[in-house]
Amino acid sequence: MLTNENIICISWIDWEPIPLVMHQMMTRLAKKNRVLFVNHTYPLSLFITCPKMSENLWQKLKKWRSGVKQVTNNLHTYTPPPLLMDCGYSGINDQFNQAYIKNSILKVARKLKFKSPILWIYNPYAIYPKGKFDEKLVCYDCNDDMASLLSRFQYKKRNLRRIEEKFVKRADIVFTTSQTLYQSKKNINPNTYYFPSGIDVEVFSKALSPFTKIPIEMQSIKKPIVGFIGGMVSSKMNWDWIEKLSRSLPYLSITLVGPETEPAPSKIKGLPNVYFLGAKPFHNLPEYLKAFDVGIIPYKEGEFLRNCFPTKIFEYFAAGKPVVSADIPALRGLQPLVRLCKASDEFVASVESFIKKGYSNEQKTRCIDLSTKYTWDERVKKTSALINDLLSKKSFL
Repeated sequence: MLTNENIICISWIDWEPIPLVMHQMMTRLAKKNRVLFVNHTYPLSLFITCPKMSENLWQKLKKWRSGVKQVTNNLHTYTPPPLLMDCGYSGINDQFNQAYIKNSILKVARKLKFKSPILWIYNPYAIYPKGKFDEKLVCYDCNDDMASLLSRFQYKKRNLRRIEEKFVKRADIVFTTSQTLYQSKKNINPNTYYFPSGIDVEVFSKALSPFTKIPIEMQSIKKPIVGFIGGMVSSKMNWDWIEKLSRSLPYLSITLVGPETEPAPSKIKGLPNVYFLGAKPFHNLPEYLKAFDVGIIPYKEGEFLRNCFPTKIFEYFAAGKPVVSADIPALRGLQPLVRLCKASDEFVASVESFIKKGYSNEQKTRCIDLSTKYTWDERVKKTSALINDLLSKKSFL
């Protein structure tokens, strides 16, 4: 594992929501290194173009004004100042944004005495770092099709892909969480490696324990329960499938646990058997999972779906829960433990089938065993080894 390094992690999501790959990686790396976790910044233009995001924007402004926050002895978080306009619309604006964010991060890094850092990047649009931080190395840890995740407009997507491709070429090393992402990045940068997302087995296996208590708010929800755990972004959630499931099987309770990055449609909010429980502390998630009868991953067809590897598949498996998902290519090798669907009717039928029959004892054992093979500790170990090797070669040169 990396030791005694200064790591600046530039994320596309904040520190506080449900932990994703960047949170899990940095938490572990901070045990033996110093980490500055840089939150995503939003443009002020969203107040006009997306009024529903106003509350989120006010919260971001408060975070920026509050300055650097110490999470642990070795881990700090920082929210850069807001931008005027988002990246991806014009080259001049993109260059201004990158310089603006870079300078704000540099000030914080100097204050914290982060000398010769490793730049561990999840957001390839935030800065164009090569040489600007006197960094030892630039690592791009790609865990999503970022252009599709951050934009629905084709013009902006094309520009974002151009920026990302330029970034990939300049990175010293690239990691990806899916084979699809690996193939696309390997064609640009030969020093690219595939390491799927992991889970915290010790946490999620608690859903199997008789001592784990189901939360009171879940106890009041009628069984059977079909559940989802994770951040909800309308651009990737297939709300039509949720609506179809709700109306086709009204005896089910559909429980959604996690933050709404973008508000769900009002038609979904009005369904009597759909429950939005909001974000929950990470270590409490097994308590909610325990109440599920089936776990779901209802993502929309599109570029995001084709490139993602959802960590929640192994979180559901660790809890011994049957899983019904959209047809995500990265999950095809896990069939029949997960049922993959291309249409809403198939989605409803698969959920209903698992509600009636569930897993066999053999299938449940297999999915629990499989979840133990994908851990964050192992991912940190493997990525650290490659970075250490690269640092050794650089120092030799």
